[in-house]
Amino acid sequence: MLHLLLFIIIAGIMICFARRLTVSGEKLGEVLGMEASWVGALLLASITSLPELIVGISSVSMGNHSMAVSNIFGSNIFNVFIIFLMDIFVLKKFVFIGEVDRKEGEKLSKLAVLFIAIFLGGYLIKDVSFLGQSPSILLIVLIYLRFLNSEGGQGEKNRRPFSEIKKPLKSFIIDSLGVVLLGIALSKIADTLSTTPIMGYVLGQSIVGGVLLAVSTSLPELIVSIESVRRGGFQQAMGNILGSNLFNLGTLFILDMFTKGSLFLHIGDFNSALPVMDLTMQVIFLGGILFKKKRVSILMGAVYFVSLYFII
Repeated sequence: MLHLLLFIIIAGIMICFARRLTVSGEKLGEVLGMEASWVGALLLASITSLPELIVGISSVSMGNHSMAVSNIFGSNIFNVFIIFLMDIFVLKKFVFIGEVDRKEGEKLSKLAVLFIAIFLGGYLIKDVSFLGQSPSILLIVLIYLRFLNSEGGQGEKNRRPFSEIKKPLKSFIIDSLGVVLLGIALSKIADTLSTTPIMGYVLGQSIVGGVLLAVSTSLPELIVSIESVRRGGFQQAMGNILGSNLFNLGTLFILDMFTKGSLFLHIGDFNSALPVMDLTMQVIFLGGILFKKKRVSILMGAVYFVSLYFII
């Protein structure tokens, strides 16, 4: 029970830092001349997703490759599920999909679908390696870097002098450090909780990556997205959710680098239902964006609960 109490306390502190990060990220984006969606997709997503990366590297270093990959896809599924949670508990109506920009949402969502499809295709050539890396994972990171390069300079013309950037940058760095360090602490406690009996029930290592650990590392995305929506920043919230998913999929390359041989050769006990469920969630979101089906978040919620069944 002590670990559970500690988990709740740290989660509460993280909520404070994540809310601050939303504001500081928004201010930094303004002085850098970035659009709201890219503040979420590039600035906020890179910070809120760092806990997943660090937990993944830690898991791989301990030989638990399956947990590392499960955490990535479990977190991605939960991130899209955040849209359902915001519609139900924050907005009180199904409006999120209708409030975001179709063009930006379509671009980010299609990229996520492509990455997951490439990952699933990697199973077909899991014995093949290129420079010690999986060709499919290498392709994912190359496309991701190309995407970042094409979008990274979109605010150059409106960027302000460094003297105006310095203060919001300092605040952003402080808030980012708080979110990342607390996120790592939460993941460590979640890992401990998985083997600690709670009311006589042990969660077990098999579902940590898909449920408890994934939710704990996705808490920054949840809080940042909710705070953005409360401030009217639907574009920023969408960018954070989808940008975090792209960042997570891009980190498969780093996990592959810490693995001897192809990552696919070390995840024999990985639950392949996770990337399939992730792909399903992304396709549903893409369909909602393309056809402006506001109630599509209901379907996202249903798929998320189905994914829990497969994980557990």
